[in-house]
Amino acid sequence: MLQTRWRETHPIPAYLMVIAAGPMVRYDLPDTACHRGEDGDCVSQSVYVMPENRGWLPGVFAAAGRIMSLYERLVAPFPYEKLAHLQSSTRYGGMENASAIFYDGKLFPAQKLTDDLLAHEMAHQWFGDAVTEREWGHLWLSEGFADYFDAVWKGEAEGQAGYRRAVAKLRAKAMTDPVVLQRPVIDTAQTDYMQLLNANSYEKGALVLSMLRDELGDSAFFRGIRSYYTAHRDGTALSDDLRRELERASGRSLASFFDQWLRRPGFAEPTIGWAYDAATGTVSVLVLQEGEFGAYALPLTVVVTDAEGVAHWLVAPVPARSRAEIPLPDRYAKRPTSLAADPDSTLLARITRL
Repeated sequence: MLQTRWRETHPIPAYLMVIAAGPMVRYDLPDTACHRGEDGDCVSQSVYVMPENRGWLPGVFAAAGRIMSLYERLVAPFPYEKLAHLQSSTRYGGMENASAIFYDGKLFPAQKLTDDLLAHEMAHQWFGDAVTEREWGHLWLSEGFADYFDAVWKGEAEGQAGYRRAVAKLRAKAMTDPVVLQRPVIDTAQTDYMQLLNANSYEKGALVLSMLRDELGDSAFFRGIRSYYTAHRDGTALSDDLRRELERASGRSLASFFDQWLRRPGFAEPTIGWAYDAATGTVSVLVLQEGEFGAYALPLTVVVTDAEGVAHWLVAPVPARSRAEIPLPDRYAKRPTSLAADPDSTLLARITRL
């Protein structure tokens, strides 16, 4: 009788332990997909499929090496000894089992696997697997991270436009899903844990990370992400653990940010106008926040187009008040022709004009 012994040197959450058995064939991804892990050994990647699907490999899995390289550069070396991608009978599109990702078998015959799915499940190896949320109510630390790093991969593969398209897709879902309007992202009151697999944990959680990156800048944001990962590697964490590491990295308090985006349902709904004072040459942004979700503190990007058609990009720090008037620092000899608010739609906000 053939016996196989397998040993894992890193702790793995019980829900991410899995054994697969079947008449499968193995395809080893080329050396470009091999990375030097934290122990200096090669972390190989392989794909296991039913024999009839062997002919089209590597297919989308050709992107796996680049995805791993990106995440290792931004976060840390791959956390396990190897990574296998398996055709399986999982009930989901993919399941992020530690070091052995399962993908829905029905996607293989029609070659419907996408690099989006690979990027999401591979990101879980760092976030969800190596660092696991201590309580299910903080599931966004797993699913929100995976969705966001999928968008980061799109930026790597398709440039800034690809990243923005991915974020816009996340935003569209979060702005229209009923659960976002009714419950917070950190939902410790939910006892049916399967119900946490929703747009709060996925899309809104990812948008929280996107807004944090925009507000803190790339250096502080990824420095904080790396220190969060390192501090909780092979263990568990809560949302405040992430907050503290980002605060250390940025030198800023983020308590209000985390409270308004993670512990309250909904999103910002500012009504925005502007006024020009000819005597001083100044422009002020007028903001009303009187909707059902209350007032949010917002780093509101505005584009003022002056009388000569020149666009001036500025940030108006909107306070968490129902009414606010924020003077902008620039001076204009003539009345500007227009003011656009949040032109790149980076905020989780439904903006209307006065």
